[in-house]
Formats: sequence, C-alpha cells, structure tokens
Amino acid sequence: MRKLASGLVLGVFGASCGLAWGMTTLMLEITNAGRVLPYFTNLCIRLRPLLIILPILAAAYCLWLWFNKEEKASRWMGFVVVTMTLLIVFVLPAIGTSYLVMIDPVKLAISAH
Repeated sequence: MRKLASGLVLGVFGASCGLAWGMTTLMLEITNAGRVLPYFTNLCIRLRPLLIILPILAAAYCLWLWFNKEEKASRWMGFVVVTMTLLIVFVLPAIGTSYLVMIDPVKLAISAH
C-alpha cells in the first residue's frame, strides 16, 4: 500500500512540476514582451530547469525507498515535505504574478480603476 501511495504522490508531484514549468515559461514570454516582473518571480523563471530536475531526483529517491528493506514513515514524510515545499516556493510567486499580469488588461477592458 505504501508503494502505491508513494507512486501516486510521485505522479502528482511530477505533474505539478510540469504545470509549474509551463507557467514559468509563460512568465518568461511576458518578460520578453517588455513587462517588468517582481525580482523573485524573475528568480523563479531563471531556476526553471530545477522543475525538471526535481521530479527526476524525487523518482530516484522513491525508487531507493521502494527497494530498501526498511520503510520508515519519517523518511517518507521528510520526502513529501521537502518536495512539496520546493514546489510551493516556485509556484506561488508565478501564480501571483500571472494573476497580476492578467488582471491589468481586464481592468483596462472594463474601464475599472
């Protein structure tokens, strides 16, 4: 059961990293169009290759846990906490910035202040 759960978490984490990579790629296009983004968002955009490396490292660690004889909950929980924390650090600034970038044209379209 634990192997199934870890595989499910790894799949969700990989898909989330893929979505975050896509979102930061869109933010890169906005930066190339001349829009000024916050510094931390620019940092997340520059660290975009990490979103490809993180699922590979997570899969390697998950495989190591699967083939290791002893399965400790502390190792598994540490893995989930670290990977999801890294993902949140990358995704939240991109989500916030994409919302701010998207809301300006909407305000202009409806002539709101």
